[in-house]
Amino acid sequence: MKQKFLIAISILAILALSACGGGDATPEFSAEDLASTAVAEAWLVVTQTAAAAPTSTPVPPTFTPQPINTIPATLALLPTLPPATIAVAVSPTPECNQIPQVEPKGTLTSIEFYNESGGSVNLAFGMLSPNDEGECYTYSFTISDNKTESAKVLTGCYWGWAWVGGNEGSIAKSGDKVLCLTDPAFVHKIVITEERVDFK
Repeated sequence: MKQKFLIAISILAILALSACGGGDATPEFSAEDLASTAVAEAWLVVTQTAAAAPTSTPVPPTFTPQPINTIPATLALLPTLPPATIAVAVSPTPECNQIPQVEPKGTLTSIEFYNESGGSVNLAFGMLSPNDEGECYTYSFTISDNKTESAKVLTGCYWGWAWVGGNEGSIAKSGDKVLCLTDPAFVHKIVITEERVDFK
C-alpha cells in the first residue's frame, strides 16, 4: 500500500514540475544581431590573417601614405564567406595589425566616431606606422546608425575602413587620406558616411 502511495505522489510531483517549466527559455536573435556578430568575427579573422601574411614589399625609408581604396569588392560578402578564404592586408605595414592592448605604453588621445551612414557600421581604424614605443594597433568598432562612439586610441596617423549594413550595404573608407590624431588634449571627431571615413 505504501509503495502505491509513493508512486502516486512521485507521478503527481513530476507532473507539477513539468507544468512549471512552460516558459520561453531560449532568447530570440534578430537578423541584425546575427549579421553584426558574423561581421565582427570576420573582422577578427581579417586582422589575424593580415598579421600572419608575409610581405614581399620593403617598407620605404620615409613614410608615404598608401591608398587604402584597393580592397577587393568581395570583402562586402564577409558574413557569407568561410573564414579560410579571407586574406586581406588593409594596412601598409604588417606590424600595425596588432590587437590593441588594454594598457598601452604610448600616449592616448580621445576620439568620437559619428555614424551618419544610414546603417549600422563595423569600423576598422588602423595606425599607419608604429609609435615611439613600437605599438601599432588596428582598432575595431561596431556603431549603430545615428550613434556616437567615444574611445581612447594611441596618438598617430590612421586609415579608416567601414562596412555599412542595411539592405544593400556599402563600403566607407578614408581612401588615400591620412587621419592624424597627434594632440592628446584634443577630442578628435571622425564622421562615417555611406562612402567616407573622414574628419567631422
